[in-house]
Amino acid sequence: MKRIIATSAAALVVLTGAASAMGAASAYEGTIKQFAPEADLSGYSDAAIAHIVNAINDDGDDSFVQTQAQVRSLLKHLN
Repeated sequence: MKRIIATSAAALVVLTGAASAMGAASAYEGTIKQFAPEADLSGYSDAAIAHIVNAINDDGDDSFVQTQAQVRSLLKHLN
C-alpha cells in the first residue's frame, strides 16, 4: 500500500512539473490560431499572449472579422 502511494505521489510531482513548464504560448496557441492561423507565438512573452487572449475573450459585440483584425494587429505590435 505504501508503495502505491509513493508511486502515485512521484507521478504527481512529475506531471505537475511538466504542466508548469508549459508556457502561455502553448496553453493558448489553439485559441489564438483560430483568429490568426499563421501566428508563430514562440517569440512572445506570457504577458503579450495574455493580452491577446484577453482581447479574444472580451465580452464586446465584435464580429469574428473584427476580433481577427484586432488579434493580428496585436500580434504585429506586441512582438
